[in-house]
Amino acid sequence: MKKPNCKERINIRFAAPQVWWLSTPRPGAIFARADCGAALLAALAAFWLYLQTLGPTITGEDSGEFVTAAYVLGVPHPPGYPLYCLIGHLFTRLPWGEAAWRVNLMSACFGAGAVFWLALIVIYLTRNRIAGFMAALALACSREFWAQSVVAEVYSMNAFFFALCLLLLLLWGDTRRGAYLVVCAFFCGLGVSVHYTFVLLAPVFAAYIFCLNATAPAADRLRAKTFLAAGGAVLLGLLVFLYLPIRSRANPPLDWGNPETLRNFYHVIRRSQYAFMFDQYPRSMARFAGQMATYGRFWLGEFMPWGAAFGLWGLLIALRRHFRHGLLFWACGLIIPAGFAYWQNFEQTREWLWVMRVFAIPAYMISAVGMGVAIETLWRRNSLYAAVAVVLALSCIVGSLHVHWRRNDKSDYYWTRDYGMNILASLPTDAIYVSQSDHGSFSVLYLQETLGMRPDVENLRKYGYLESPLLDAMPSELREKIGEFPPLRHDPEIFAWLLANTDRPLYLSKPMRLPDAPEARFAPAGLLFRALRPGEKPSGRDYWREYGYTMERKDTHGDYTAAAILFDINIARAYAALMAMRRTDGAAAAANRDKALKHIEEALRAYGRDPVVLNNAGVICARYGLYQNARAYFLEARQKLPTLPELHHNLKKAEHRLKR
Repeated sequence: MKKPNCKERINIRFAAPQVWWLSTPRPGAIFARADCGAALLAALAAFWLYLQTLGPTITGEDSGEFVTAAYVLGVPHPPGYPLYCLIGHLFTRLPWGEAAWRVNLMSACFGAGAVFWLALIVIYLTRNRIAGFMAALALACSREFWAQSVVAEVYSMNAFFFALCLLLLLLWGDTRRGAYLVVCAFFCGLGVSVHYTFVLLAPVFAAYIFCLNATAPAADRLRAKTFLAAGGAVLLGLLVFLYLPIRSRANPPLDWGNPETLRNFYHVIRRSQYAFMFDQYPRSMARFAGQMATYGRFWLGEFMPWGAAFGLWGLLIALRRHFRHGLLFWACGLIIPAGFAYWQNFEQTREWLWVMRVFAIPAYMISAVGMGVAIETLWRRNSLYAAVAVVLALSCIVGSLHVHWRRNDKSDYYWTRDYGMNILASLPTDAIYVSQSDHGSFSVLYLQETLGMRPDVENLRKYGYLESPLLDAMPSELREKIGEFPPLRHDPEIFAWLLANTDRPLYLSKPMRLPDAPEARFAPAGLLFRALRPGEKPSGRDYWREYGYTMERKDTHGDYTAAAILFDINIARAYAALMAMRRTDGAAAAANRDKALKHIEEALRAYGRDPVVLNNAGVICARYGLYQNARAYFLEARQKLPTLPELHHNLKKAEHRLKR
């Protein structure tokens, strides 16, 4: 028998052994039972991780608002998040923990569900269960995905629907079964009610469908009835938005935007209240490039830098190996950060970066898919490359656990709830309370509407605008001027009217100048400031001795809201010292000035020397005549962020005062 030459030997192919880690579905099936088992194992591991680090109560962001909305079946901030409220309400009926823990548990369930779908996506692409399992675990341990799976927020639910829709779209593209497309369309419609990420994804999904349909053989092309069914499925999913006017007509305790009329319903789903964000800052290609570079830094920090590079390599392989799959992944991965960068046009400040980071979670999921493709590519070569793939994946998973655990562990997080409880402890009977922050407003909202604390207190800013039956008694001309949803610029007029026309105690989170009411009439009340009417005197209470333990904690574990609360605590103390400085002279005034400056520095140390808070520190100093200190803070802020709009005006005013 003739022996094969060298060239013939090179072309010899061996059948892959049928071993457990390779996906081998039975004929006619998309996935084998073991495929689903591997995905389920990854989801259970993720769920266990999230249970260990789950927040016991409300945290930062919109946690207090979302928990309350789920508990009372209310309407949270635009666009109302109807599906989140409906499913969240079911979780609030569980018998364990307080209401916030139950809604946090919902996030953990949807986070684990997203891990399950992503594992199946990778297994479907690679036919390798190890690749799917490890890529899914890498996602589960990534910084922001993990962080959003242990708190009451919409992003883990959004990730769940994104991964499910992506899997259904891939299945339709390869099988051309119309049922996959119709089901995908339905979940896309539901996904819009969870987060407007799906508005950005819609053109990508539509282009993928129409391009594949246009290039398919005539026998495989979609029929008109399938397109109609898919369109109807999208509309069916969108019908969940009818929850908003239905619940609004019942006047729940949380009814943001009052969407029971067609006009208000339109403004809520359009997010008209936040329309100013689109054009509040200048636009340029250099600014957009800087924003995209910021998203690049976020991406590097999600999986460890080598994990991110591993995922990028896998996405390039996917593009070369199966062009239409790879193109879909790249389009989804790029449209999300680019769309939100353009949509929000954010500044490079700590608060903006904290807000923007979570929007890119679907893009991070795409990177995890690439990681799975890269693992399989190395795995198929030989045992040495397979070992390298496992080591890289494990190092990414273990590294993420080590680096992100301390920040994402919310199992003993009581910052926000304690802050709200201390605020309520500051307030006398029948008080009116106005916050300048979400953590101040939403924490009180949660404590009142979910735990039943202090129903006598009126939280005037539950909605980002002032709302109260008290305002109905305003003169018609003033009511028309401020509108149904008063913008912030009308706050001083409203507070002045409340002082003049009600006898209820009025407390603000910071003092401000009111029309016909001198600033000196604000008296420190611990974390708050009471607006004093003629003849009223400060209570003389030592509020700080009454407050809970969180007030003394210094370690925020990198949490933004905890840092913001520490900042608020120290700024409140600084204001109190500056007010005392005005009432004294000589050595006493100097001592109060030094005390105030010390608290301002402690506030900056807790939050970070961010340009926005540096500007705020300068404004506080300038308000009390410390123009030299104000100028120093403005100059430092300008060095960090010269494009901050109000900064140059403030600096100019401070320098003018110094020259006088």
